[in-house]
Formats: sequence, structure tokens, C-alpha cells
Amino acid sequence: MEELRYVTESVVAGLVASVACGVGALPVALWGQRLEQRVGIGYAFAGGLMFAASVYNLLLPALTIGADDATQLVPVLKTLVGVLLGCAMLWAVREYLTPERLQGRWLRGLGNRTTVVVFIAMAVHSVPEGIAVGVGYGAEGRDASLAGMGLTMAIAIAIHNMPEGTAVALPMRAAGASIGRCFWAAFLTSLPQPIAAVPACLMVWFFEPLTLPMLGFSAGAMMFLVIVELIPDALETHRPVEIAWAFMLGFCLMVMVQVVI
Repeated sequence: MEELRYVTESVVAGLVASVACGVGALPVALWGQRLEQRVGIGYAFAGGLMFAASVYNLLLPALTIGADDATQLVPVLKTLVGVLLGCAMLWAVREYLTPERLQGRWLRGLGNRTTVVVFIAMAVHSVPEGIAVGVGYGAEGRDASLAGMGLTMAIAIAIHNMPEGTAVALPMRAAGASIGRCFWAAFLTSLPQPIAAVPACLMVWFFEPLTLPMLGFSAGAMMFLVIVELIPDALETHRPVEIAWAFMLGFCLMVMVQVVI
């Protein structure tokens, strides 16, 4: 029964984090038509949010986890292999998303290739977060001294999910999606969190060794997305200096969120 309680708490925490991601999509409604006229700025701002999340929420924690390892090169290599695999995955997704496939039944509602790739990358990004929450609650059940670890992780993830929801919604809104669709898309990108939390909570011993490569995998996918999709699209409609400022504002906002939590 005690184990079931921790699993339930991890699922509820993951769902709350998913809702927080959806809530992060709501501010884009304030820009209205102005965002559609400045689609490149929206892409660059979202790129800054994602790049900062990749560095501060994925890569730095991965490198910190491995810092105490006697052979520090091994955890670094695990993380970097994950980064390269994440890049390869997103490259394969981009190659798969031909104009014909984008008009298919399941993808047509998401919009153009950029919005679809953003959706996929952010969904992948949510998996290690869910594992982190699940491992946190699972560790509590095995060691009383770790009480509150799962809840602390869940709160931190929920808070930083809000600007991530904004990053998901910006390109969708700029492409003409309704605010309701932006909310549900942001919510769905975070839904892997409560799903991944369940096996992670039940099998802490199995998922802990996978933490480093999975964090790297998610970071690689998001950074690759920013470099090959968002920034080139943004530069098609705006001057480089405008894109640079929008990117840096998004980057700084996400860094501020990380510092606050």
C-alpha cells in the first residue's frame, strides 16, 4: 500500500506539471494579431526559452549528477552520447515529415513542420522530467531521509513548465492556431511526465542508470530543433539583430525561472 501511495502521488504531481505547461500557453493570447505579424520574433523567443531549458534544466543537472563519479569522463560521455542520439532522432523526424505526411489525419491539426517538430521535441523533453519525479517519489519510499524529494522536484518542474508551454504555443499561435489548441498542445507535450513517472517510481533501480543519457537525449533534440528549424525560419522574415534580441530575451527569461526555483 505504501508503494501505491508514492506511485499515485507521482502521477498527480506529473498531471499538475502538465496543466502548468498548458497554462504557460495562455499568455500568447495577449499578443493577438501582433504575433502573427511577427512570427519570426515568436520563433526566436521560443528558441531562447528552449535553448536555456536544454542547458540549465537538462545538461547542467546531468553533468552535476556525474560530478562525484570517480571516473568523471564516463558520465560525461553518457550524456554526450545521449545528446548526439537526440540530434539524430530529431533529424530523422524532420526527414520523415514531408509535406504529404503533414497533411495526414494525425498531423494536419498541428500545423506546419516547425510546429510539429516543436511538439515532438517538447514531448520527448518531458520524459526525463517524469522519470525524475518518479525516481524522487520512489526513493522516498526506500529511504525515509529523502522525504519531500519527489514533491520538491515536481514543484520545480511545474514552475519551469510554464515558460515551456509558452515556447510550444508561440509558433502554433504565430501560424494561426486558436488559443484553445495552443493550450491542449502544450498540455499534451507534458503528458509523458505522469506516464513516465509510474515505472520510474516502481523501478528506481532500473531508471537511475538511464538518467544521464536521457537528459542528454532531450537536450540534444531541443538544441538541434532551435538551430535547424526555429532560427532559420525566424531569419526569413526579420533582421538578424531582431532575432538575436528576441532569442536572448527568451533565454534570459528561462534562466531567471531556473534561478527563482
